[in-house]
Amino acid sequence: MTMAVAPLDLDMDRSVDQQLRRFSYTDAAHGKELYSFYGNRVIEHVTASGTTVAIKVKTPDAMDSTEADMMHHAATNNILAPKVLTFYDIVVNKSIARAMVSERVPGVPLSDVWNDYDEDQQEHVKDQLRAQLARMRQVTQPYIGRVDRQPTRNMFDRTQNSTCGPFATEKEFDRWCLGHVAAKPLARLRWRLALRHMRKDPSKTNKNARRDSKASANDFDRRQRFVLTHGDLTPRNIIVDGTTLTGIVDWERSGFYPEYAEYAFAMVLCHEHEKWWIPVLKDILDPCPEQRLTFTRLVEDNYPY
Repeated sequence: MTMAVAPLDLDMDRSVDQQLRRFSYTDAAHGKELYSFYGNRVIEHVTASGTTVAIKVKTPDAMDSTEADMMHHAATNNILAPKVLTFYDIVVNKSIARAMVSERVPGVPLSDVWNDYDEDQQEHVKDQLRAQLARMRQVTQPYIGRVDRQPTRNMFDRTQNSTCGPFATEKEFDRWCLGHVAAKPLARLRWRLALRHMRKDPSKTNKNARRDSKASANDFDRRQRFVLTHGDLTPRNIIVDGTTLTGIVDWERSGFYPEYAEYAFAMVLCHEHEKWWIPVLKDILDPCPEQRLTFTRLVEDNYPY
């Protein structure tokens, strides 16, 4: 972890070591289960001091501290993300689980109540989400990756928790993506040209800029800023209390990416999204060019599994 956090008293029994020898990672922390989905387990726990916290528990190879870094960074930049209190391994003879302890966000997942809202209530929630997304676009870094130039989650890898980056420029990221595409030389050349066009600085449109296009492109690379991207805006990860947005959780796929990424990842890479949620995402997210969606889909389809 890169953040300074105080140790948290989880009020565990003295016999916990003996108990954990028989437990899997799903039994490594106790409390009311808030969420369990595809290996993600989150429980509510009340500490000895009476503080209610949320504990996300996964296997050691399925969660790393950079996820906690990203969620905490979002929370400390006026995003409705839970602040992280601590992050640790649960070890007996070996590490059997990894836990991230954070603030407990009040409310329920949006997926539980969306269909109970009337149209005005749905619009009210969408307005709050748009405001959060606008704030996220103001939280930037000059690289693609995670806090402190750490690697980010490989969004194209469906089966492994592999990482990629950090990347100094969008051009470098595009090259990495194209490197995973099995295509003939002519097709690869066409994609290189298409990607270069998609990266073009929209402010450079006059003849002088075109005349010095290479220098302009290099300068644009140096000036680029990459925005805070959640990467998994499913309604299960959006918490509401009534019709008030109280938190965005599960920053497992987050990172700093080009502005198109939130939309492209949502439309192409997030296969667990409910069908009814896709039109909502299209309504609240800024769209990206169809060609960028096509390329994102191409990279995923070619990624080795």
